[in-house]
Amino acid sequence: MQLHRFKPQFESAGFQIILVGLGNPDEAEAFRKQFSPSLPIICDPEKILYHAYGLKKVSVAALASPSLWLNGLKTLAKGHMPGISKDNVMQMSGVFLIDTAGDIRYAYYSKDPSDNPSVDSLLALKKDGLK
Repeated sequence: MQLHRFKPQFESAGFQIILVGLGNPDEAEAFRKQFSPSLPIICDPEKILYHAYGLKKVSVAALASPSLWLNGLKTLAKGHMPGISKDNVMQMSGVFLIDTAGDIRYAYYSKDPSDNPSVDSLLALKKDGLK
């Protein structure tokens, strides 16, 4: 998901996007420049945030699932080259909406590396009363 393309929509809905990556600062900056040039990124090589938010590692079975490979082919067909992690390819991601008090208002835990909520579903949360 290339969230930087939707930054204006998120900002007008009152959200700020911050990426978290596993790599060191140089790797994180290279990732940010390639995939999300307009977004800030936090480096978390020790996975402190990943553990704090309960993000798990993907199973070998999930990596071998046909749906993951199909989603990868769909991504390639759209002209997007998926990034390859230099760190732990087994680390799952997630999406969290955190209010200004630090409370998690929405949490999405990816089921496999290709599983992300749609931009529309995230933006709809504001319309549904998430503040």
